[in-house]
Order: sequence, then C-alpha cells, then structure tokens
Amino acid sequence: MFEFCVRCTVGSSIPVWSTLDQDLDDSVEWVRIPTMVDEWIWTHRRSVSAMMKQHRSSLSSANVQFLLFTRSDTTDEGHRLEVGNAESLTASSFRSDRPTRIIVHGWLNSKGSPIAESIRDTYLLLWDYNVIVVDWSACAMHWNYVRAVGCVPVVGQELGQLLDELQQHAGLVMETVYIVGHSLGAHIAGIAGKTVQKGQLHTIIALDPALPLFSIRQQENRIGPQDAMYVEVIHTNGGLLGFLHPIGTADFYPNGGTHQPGCGLNVVGLCSHSRAWELFVESLLEPEEKLLASRVDSLEAIQGLPVGDPAEPDAYTVQRVKMGGEPSSAGQAQGLYSITTRDKSPFFS
Repeated sequence: MFEFCVRCTVGSSIPVWSTLDQDLDDSVEWVRIPTMVDEWIWTHRRSVSAMMKQHRSSLSSANVQFLLFTRSDTTDEGHRLEVGNAESLTASSFRSDRPTRIIVHGWLNSKGSPIAESIRDTYLLLWDYNVIVVDWSACAMHWNYVRAVGCVPVVGQELGQLLDELQQHAGLVMETVYIVGHSLGAHIAGIAGKTVQKGQLHTIIALDPALPLFSIRQQENRIGPQDAMYVEVIHTNGGLLGFLHPIGTADFYPNGGTHQPGCGLNVVGLCSHSRAWELFVESLLEPEEKLLASRVDSLEAIQGLPVGDPAEPDAYTVQRVKMGGEPSSAGQAQGLYSITTRDKSPFFS
C-alpha cells in the first residue's frame, strides 16, 4: 500500500516540482505520484519500489493484447497476434510489403481510447499499412499509477518479442517499423527497441514521455535516443507529467513544451499531456509546410521565448524541419526544436 504523505492541489504549500533525475534516487525519501482526480500524492520511495517490483512480476503476457488492423480486414475488432503462436501471425492479414505502424497507449487508456483509435484510423485512411495497437489496459486502466509503471518493462519486452517473431515467421522488415507511444507508452516503445534481437526499429515517436518515477540517469528503464534509428520526442507537459529534458534524437517543444495554450489551470497537467497525441494526429493530415519547427541551441533558449512567439527567424539561417507527419524526419532532424501551435483544433495554422 501507499504510505501517503500529503496531497498536492491548488493552494497547497508544498510545491509541485520537477524531479527529472531524482524520482527514485536513494537520497530522495518522498516522491510525487499523479492520481486520477487531478492532484499529486507524495509517497515514500521504498513503498514505490516494492509496489513496482510486485506488479512487474505479476503481469502475464495474457494481459497484453496485440491487435492488427489493415484495410483488408472484414471486422473492426482487429486480429489478435500472439507471442509464441506463429499461426496467429501467418494467418492474419499482415503483409511484409506494407510499412508497419504500432500504437502504444499510456496510463488510464486502452485500445478503445481516443489516442489509439484516432491514430489508427488516420493511418488507415491515408495509407495501406499494417497497424498494430498494443492494448495493455489490464494494467493501465487502474487508478494506481505505480502499478502501471511496474508493468512497463513487461509490456515493452513482449512487444520486442512480437517484432522478432514477426520477422521470423511473417517477413517483417524492421526498417519499416514505427512505434508511436504516448506517456508510459513512449517508454514501452523504448524498451521494445532495446529488446529487439535482430535489426533496429526505424522510428519511435515518443509523445510526452511520462516523467513521474522515471530518471534521466537510468536510460535502461525509459525511452532513449539509441532505441531506434530515429527517436522523435514531442514535449507538451515537460516537468509535470512528461519529461522536459531532451531524451531523443530530435526533441520538439510546442509552445515551450510545458503548458499548452487553451488548457487553462490544470494542476496535474492532463490537458497539456494529451495535447502531444492530438498534435501528432493532426500532423498526419497536414502538409509539411505547416509542421515546420525551428532549431534552437538549448532548452533555456526555448523556455526564454515570449508566449506566442513563433521563434521562426530567417529560414535561410536556421534549420527548419517538420514535427510529426509521415514519413518521419529521420536523417533530417537532430537536436532541439521550437514550434508554435494554436489553442484549439486545427492546431497548425
């Protein structure tokens, strides 16, 4: 059970501070955990560590579903791909000559959540792809965030094993695979990239990777720049629910990367956190010229920009690349980028 210290809400005297490299450091006794009701709970580090170990060992592969969707499907339920069952792979509508896109939801989401359905439907509307939705809602759809974090390595390893088996039995070409993960799903994508035994993922799109209980110094437990040929991170709630520190090949900071326009006062940051996947969905539908972000030298430079400043100097002197979209900016983007978006859809003006 949690050892509760204090709830942190509007007006609390305890600050909600960023713990980029401290959340599970031995020198920190109390860490902050998000809850379902827009507040933070401070919890003793030992309780967190014990609970994560407990749930990591209790989650079974049966609790993780991999659902394949293609344009040739006759049902909208998807075809279940099973690790260790080659027939489930070869008897499906998966085709190795199609690019493959994988979607991984985060905490308090499922295969039926807007993030999964929106990205899946947009991919299939525009392209003839193999689209695989990773449904780990058996663990994610629970009020206990610590439990969900404990499941992340298991789900990531299962996904990595599935990709290896798709290579072996169905001819998957690893260089055609993108994984799109939101929040905890971004870390699952990173662990899958670390787990793959043959080849390397082409692209991971990490949508506001979850910060609470992850450490900047422990890359083995989170998404990192080596987990694919290209790792694109879109930061929208940096320092609260998401990482602010750059952790990808290319890191994009819409509107400064911490608080998104139109989200108002939100203590935990759910609105800004969700904006990452909303921006990504729209990026698939927009022409490249609307998605261009400007290269900046440092995170401090991004945070120092005036609110609403597009930070787009002379295009001849500053590198500009697209954020999101299809295909990814692999081979073009590296470093930190700033972009300004609107406060409501359509976000890219």
